[in-house]
Amino acid sequence: MTTGCGQSSSTEASNKENSSSEAAEAGTEAAAPVLTVWSDWGISDYFKDQGDAYYWKAIEEATGVDLQFIDSSGGKDALSILVGTDDLPDIIIEYDGTLPGGVQKMLADGSIVPLNDLMDAGKLPNFKAYLDSDPEADKLCKNDDGLYAWAPMIRKPDSPLVFNGNMIRQDWLDELGLQMPETIQEMEDTLLIFKEKKGCDAGFSFAYKNYDRIVNAYGICEGMYIGKDNKVHFGAIESEYLDFLTLFNRWMEMGILDPDGFTQEIDAFYAKIASGRTGLVWGNTGGELGKIETMKSENPEMDFQPAPNPVLNKGDVFPVDQSNYRVNSIGYMISSTCADMDAAARVIDYVYGEEGNMRANFGEEGVTYEMKDGKPVFTDLVLNNPEGLSIQKALSLYAGNNNKPFLVEKDMMLGNYALEVQKKSLEVWATPDAPVKKMPPLTMTAEEAQEYNSLMTDIQTYLDEFKLKFIMGTESLENYPHFVENIQKMNIDRAIEIQQAAYERYLAR
Repeated sequence: MTTGCGQSSSTEASNKENSSSEAAEAGTEAAAPVLTVWSDWGISDYFKDQGDAYYWKAIEEATGVDLQFIDSSGGKDALSILVGTDDLPDIIIEYDGTLPGGVQKMLADGSIVPLNDLMDAGKLPNFKAYLDSDPEADKLCKNDDGLYAWAPMIRKPDSPLVFNGNMIRQDWLDELGLQMPETIQEMEDTLLIFKEKKGCDAGFSFAYKNYDRIVNAYGICEGMYIGKDNKVHFGAIESEYLDFLTLFNRWMEMGILDPDGFTQEIDAFYAKIASGRTGLVWGNTGGELGKIETMKSENPEMDFQPAPNPVLNKGDVFPVDQSNYRVNSIGYMISSTCADMDAAARVIDYVYGEEGNMRANFGEEGVTYEMKDGKPVFTDLVLNNPEGLSIQKALSLYAGNNNKPFLVEKDMMLGNYALEVQKKSLEVWATPDAPVKKMPPLTMTAEEAQEYNSLMTDIQTYLDEFKLKFIMGTESLENYPHFVENIQKMNIDRAIEIQQAAYERYLAR
């Protein structure tokens, strides 16, 4: 029986007991609670209704809750319309960046409820127990006020945390008698040889503006980051950023940097790879690297291998930690208009328990995995899907690996990467000793967020425009000090101050 959110826990429990008793006397079973769900959907071409996925069917059976998935094909725009109305679904599963203003704004606005009361009342025992056992994850899950806005995806402590980097044509290196480049200068020399010997006209190529390893080689990030001094910095106004711009400007003049890299779509990027127009690319372990491997059917000689993160001097430690934070940016939320808070809590909590954890990571025993020597091993339904589905997609029909929050196991992640080159990349790109860090998930007050976003919108637009001008040579690098001066006039110091205050509150959690 569904119950209203406004009732107390004791009233809800009493109502449920009465309903169960009445149902038993009548010889019938109480109807399962019905909850509506919004969820980002990555397998829409396989099921007409997201709720038909075997994963969700298993969760319904385990929790006794009827989940009704609403159409989420409209994405961020459709969700924006729902936020702030009485029509929000009971459970929302989404990315922080997709939500209007982010999950903390939704909490502040009252669109979603903090999970604290449910946790304190014993309604989320598995989630609470895990956070109690993992202080690092707990710190990342709550905000500065100690409120849990959502139950997010959490990578366990031994899980890999770096999933992208540069990849190079190993077959070309072998053919030309070249060593794997380790420094920026060696990378430049290699690209020049690729251009001369292989006719490679887009030597270093990327999509989605993914070139960060080159910027990071100079010990900075392009935007906000945590420096060696444990303070917030904005990289684009620091002297090292001029070194990066100078390098890319030189590479552009040499014809070894793909001029389309800053704007090209992914299909154009792949076309250059397939046609041998590029020999060094940026990509993801599970995305680009896996896709490139499938191209070998038409290009059997092509062999892209993960390249070490480039450093300035031989023997240097790569200075910027590329690790993702262990708490991912997707999570379960309960809306303030939820029809049954306890039922929603059961659904959310299930995947953080032992049984739900196995389901979320590995799917269905005997179907997607089998236990061998005490460990789950994926079956051919996943590894060599008869319908030609990728490992990730085949598993996502039965498990939580596609846009769903759960506790991520190392064995699941390694099992997802069937190719040896993918497993190798996790080691080559790892940066555990790097002193410079990416920004952690911070919580700004409503006033801070409004001021910060207002400042950074203009600053980021200006940065994107002049960065390309410097690299393309339409703006002289001699004007870089004027560029920095203009960003300072746009009050970047205040934006840094806001981030620093939020970072200090984060450290004090």
